[in-house]
Amino acid sequence: MRPVTALLESARSHYNTDSDLHRIVLNATSWVEANLAVELLAGTVPERVLVTYANIREAIKELPRCPILMAIDFEGLAKAWSLERVGMAWSRSFPDEQGGHSVLLLGEGNHCYDVVVRVDGRTIMLMPPESADDYLNPEVVDVLMERPSMLGNVIDLLQAMGMGFYPSFYLSLEDWRQEYAATMFEECSQIFSREGADDPSRHAPAKEPARDVTIRYRGTSNDGGIAWLF
Repeated sequence: MRPVTALLESARSHYNTDSDLHRIVLNATSWVEANLAVELLAGTVPERVLVTYANIREAIKELPRCPILMAIDFEGLAKAWSLERVGMAWSRSFPDEQGGHSVLLLGEGNHCYDVVVRVDGRTIMLMPPESADDYLNPEVVDVLMERPSMLGNVIDLLQAMGMGFYPSFYLSLEDWRQEYAATMFEECSQIFSREGADDPSRHAPAKEPARDVTIRYRGTSNDGGIAWLF
């Protein structure tokens, strides 16, 4: 069993207790969000499981963003990784406990434009349309927890492409926090700087001091009306 598959196997029994928070720990590009989610889960999830999540996150973080410039072309990759041509894509299917899944590649020459996973009749892009918030398509994270061998297969594929894969590994949450303490501090600084810049009160023109307007009754005017003195 691949190491990352073993990590997913050991952690997935806790995933459905609060899948939103678990997904943030595994997939959010923001270290502040990930650490906050860990703190919120710490009361109900054993620390060893959270350490496992931190290491799974490291593996997900190391996956290259698409498009990928491969060290091999698709013809060579098809021979090295047993790919089959399916329409405009290259595909390989894998058995698993839930009935199997497939990994599909879109591209030409040595350019891989996208990686797609297919499971239970669903076809899901591996990477999100906008990668600013998440490393992977959030729906894919759910699938990885359901089918732990899938992430290992994707990692094998990337290595067959000639891509390096060297995730960090941590034995405790303290080690993980210390490693990214500077990153989280910098991210917090950027958040507060951005909020300050977006505060409209910082750019509003200074208000003139309120004028002391006192209304005093003066008497009657020549035409019999009331005259007021401001």
